[in-house]
Amino acid sequence: MKRRLKPETLLSELEDVARRLYGELRRDEGFFVTGLCTVHGQTLLVVNTRQPVAERIAALAGLIARSEPDRLYLKPAVREEVERHLLPEYVRVDLKESNGT
Repeated sequence: MKRRLKPETLLSELEDVARRLYGELRRDEGFFVTGLCTVHGQTLLVVNTRQPVAERIAALAGLIARSEPDRLYLKPAVREEVERHLLPEYVRVDLKESNGT
């Protein structure tokens, strides 16, 4: 039987992974969605605390899924959430194969 994390715990775990990948993580509230942004030439991750926890989890898991999550150790419950946000194999494009090199 798989052990499920509480949503708040999963969010915290995903934030820790996101910090390892992207460096600075800021929590703020406003009229924006959780994601990467560039401020004064610096890319940082902003988490909108007004968004429901489920939306923040989905946003962070999606970002992590697009950043080569296999190179990191992820707790099983965190990896499961990240893998839910991976693109299917048939949608992924290998740029080396697509341009003939």
